[in-house]
Amino acid sequence: MTNSSHQNGVFAPAPAEAVVIACEDDRLVSETTPLLPDKNVAKLTQNKDAIGLAFMALSALLFSAMSIFVKISGATIPFLQIVLARSLIQFVLGVAGCYYVGVLPWGPKELRGWLLARGSAGATGLALYFYTLVNMPLGDGMTIFFTGPAFTAVLAHLTLGEPLTVPDVAASFLCIVGVVLVSRPTFLFPPHDAHGDSHTTAALAALAGAFMSAIAYCVVRKVGGRCHFMVHVTYFGVMSTLFSAIGVYCTESLRWWTVRETITMLGVGVTAFVAQCCLNKGLQLAHAGPASVMRNLDIVFAFIAGVLIFDELPTSTSILGASLILACTVGLGLFKWHKGRR
Repeated sequence: MTNSSHQNGVFAPAPAEAVVIACEDDRLVSETTPLLPDKNVAKLTQNKDAIGLAFMALSALLFSAMSIFVKISGATIPFLQIVLARSLIQFVLGVAGCYYVGVLPWGPKELRGWLLARGSAGATGLALYFYTLVNMPLGDGMTIFFTGPAFTAVLAHLTLGEPLTVPDVAASFLCIVGVVLVSRPTFLFPPHDAHGDSHTTAALAALAGAFMSAIAYCVVRKVGGRCHFMVHVTYFGVMSTLFSAIGVYCTESLRWWTVRETITMLGVGVTAFVAQCCLNKGLQLAHAGPASVMRNLDIVFAFIAGVLIFDELPTSTSILGASLILACTVGLGLFKWHKGRR
């Protein structure tokens, strides 16, 4: 069968000699591609990584702002309503963004299964994350949620065939130790130093949310550059709206929001949408290791916001656990980056 390409809705035959294959670093090469890339190609790759990391850092800052709005809203609004409002705003802006950049919101036909999986995993992780933010100190909840890179290393090995190294396994184990130190469950810590059952439940929700986010990360890497990042954002919004709407209908009753609540809910949706755009674009441009390092800036921002805005002073075990998780995830990302550059 003759190879073909699709441009502007018209199928045009591709030259028979243009045999194109995909490399591991997402480059496309053909029979006429030099075996050794020149300096311009290497410089272009470095620039691509730098831009991707900048997008990841910006997404971390915006996600932290979103978390602040969620924490404020959660004082008077049930968390599933916050999820629904955030998801509706993301869905509407995602569809508008797709048409603005000239791509179809539902994406290529051959990738829709993957996009549905990415949206479903992201939606489930989002609901668990919002529950955690409402029921735990901001820094503690975000720290546990950001054990995701440890899960990503294992899932990437199982689903994408990426190697699972000794540092991957060690980082995963130490992250779990850090989670225990942050959550301080009653069955391990003395009563005077342990949190209640609600805090432990929120910590388990954060851990489950981290696992779901790892699934979403792996799907985004699987799809790669074959789909515009705005389509990822739209699918996330669609599935999250569907899931949260069902949850609100079954468990809660809606009411009119006050002006202050409306402003904070809009803040949740807008910051989350822009952050999602930056996150998906960054994941497509940067390698997984350095990208996960930049995402961990959220933890630093969260502890600062918790102290300055919500008067949530971290305990010594929280600081120790957060430091352990941060060191593991950052160290793992840097290790993979260094290994990949050799």
